[in-house]
Amino acid sequence: MLESIDMVQVGNTRAASVCGRLFADLGARVTLVPLSDGDDESGSAVPRSALLDTWLARGKQLVAPVSDPTDLVERMRGADLVVVSAAPSRLAELGLTPRALETLSLSAAVVYLTPFGLDGPRADDPASDLTLLCASGIAKLLTGQVDDLSEAPVRAVGDQSAFIGGLAAACAGMHLLLLPAAEGGGGLRWLDVSIQESLATLDVQELTRVGHGRGERSRRRVGDGNGATVTILPCADGYVAISPREPHQWQRWLGVMGDPAWGAEARFAQKSDRAEHFDALHALMSEWSRSRDKHEIARAAQSAHVPCFALGTPAEQLESTQLRERRFFVAGNLDDRALQLPGLPFGLSLRKPPGARAPTRVDEAPGLPLSGVRVLDFSWVIAGPTTTRYLAAFGAEVIKVEA
Repeated sequence: MLESIDMVQVGNTRAASVCGRLFADLGARVTLVPLSDGDDESGSAVPRSALLDTWLARGKQLVAPVSDPTDLVERMRGADLVVVSAAPSRLAELGLTPRALETLSLSAAVVYLTPFGLDGPRADDPASDLTLLCASGIAKLLTGQVDDLSEAPVRAVGDQSAFIGGLAAACAGMHLLLLPAAEGGGGLRWLDVSIQESLATLDVQELTRVGHGRGERSRRRVGDGNGATVTILPCADGYVAISPREPHQWQRWLGVMGDPAWGAEARFAQKSDRAEHFDALHALMSEWSRSRDKHEIARAAQSAHVPCFALGTPAEQLESTQLRERRFFVAGNLDDRALQLPGLPFGLSLRKPPGARAPTRVDEAPGLPLSGVRVLDFSWVIAGPTTTRYLAAFGAEVIKVEA
């Protein structure tokens, strides 16, 4: 897909490594240029996983660490895309700021990937996965609403901030490649990706709530926290999540549980009643679910058209029939160990119908990267509309078809 693209990854931060790995997986020729004085996340107290670093480096050409600004620029000259990840003050020392590069007539598009962005009072603050999760507001939301406000926010497992930031940088880089270089080489094409901002946009609902003057949602749980029966139940082998929020779904959920006598009680009759008496309701549902297999409950609920899924563990994913059918895991070797390795997070179908012409780009056309692209949007709820929202932000004409 990207076989014609040459990419240079300057800096070996985890987020930049994720970004570069995505391009390599799609066929780009990726050259990893570490910085000689070390460019790992300076604020992290958690040791980096050598195995994960090896996986993220697969498909890349690794060169010796570089510190001389002239050598770095020469590495960048032949590239179509450059992803730079280092503290803004370090970028200034190396002559890699946008202002410095604009004087060098680079044809490459440049994506800057930093914890807090290139400017602002926190631009050079040390950062780690923990501090970024907290600075973005996401840590507060991970536990949902709680009974005890003294319960501390939690950190997501793994380097989630790096993966989200790396994915955001990869998407930004793909769009930036669609913008033609200015004639004569003037005018650097560059984007500034902040990992803090990438994480913050994960909860658009809360941002919108505050933006409309409604204030922050309290962490304290009121009723069931959702105004409907949306919760997690304990099972004999783990947990299952249910969401029978509509009246017809609630009746079907009662059927899944064998139509218990308490289901006819007045305190559970309406959605508002179930929210008011949620503690008692959750105890009754848990009494039923504790003796049952989580997948058994999920299959029964889904057959009744009740939103429900079993909470899987990481180990269970290796045996997932869904992931196996989609060939998500691929056999490979890391450090002389045979392993099942994650593949691309999406499926690709690049077949062209007979007689189809390859798309052409009109380089002289001004505007945003997706100007002239028309998107028909049949999606709903959150994931699909979020996708088309970003396509529209990059210039696409999005036609929304209501369900």
